[in-house]
Amino acid sequence: MPAGVVLDTRFLITLADESRANHKTARRYWRHFTEQNLPMFLPTIVVSEFCIKQPIPPELLRACVVLPFNWDDAIKAAELDVSKAERGRESRVALKDDLKIIAQGIVKDAAWIITDDADTLYKYVARLRAEDKTKLQPIKLGDGFDPSHFEPDRQHKLGFADTTDEPENEE
Repeated sequence: MPAGVVLDTRFLITLADESRANHKTARRYWRHFTEQNLPMFLPTIVVSEFCIKQPIPPELLRACVVLPFNWDDAIKAAELDVSKAERGRESRVALKDDLKIIAQGIVKDAAWIITDDADTLYKYVARLRAEDKTKLQPIKLGDGFDPSHFEPDRQHKLGFADTTDEPENEE
């Protein structure tokens, strides 16, 4: 079974809101995940953040593996050491939630984490990768759809940034 992808709150918000700049890219990734039968991990922390504004649609929930925040996740989040993370504009509470979501991905041995949050979560995962604290590969919606994330050699194809909402033509 494929390793799976952790869905971040801003990915879900962008997927649900047609007016957001990266909505089509989020839809393209969602379609890719479902077509490839990639497990989509939905942390309960993400659920609590998303549901502040709206409920999670049942069809989305049925497609995901819900991850409750458990003992192992808590220990891993503590090991990531929130005190060393650069905060930027994010509050300490938001930072702690991001690190909990990242910890869940690490514990679940997910391959990717997808977000529309280029300023914080994406940077935290990149920093943790550089420090060899995770193998999670961050995917940023702002970069467009890039199928090379899912290739073993991460080989980019020419013209990879597909932000359209149309299926790719296969010849």
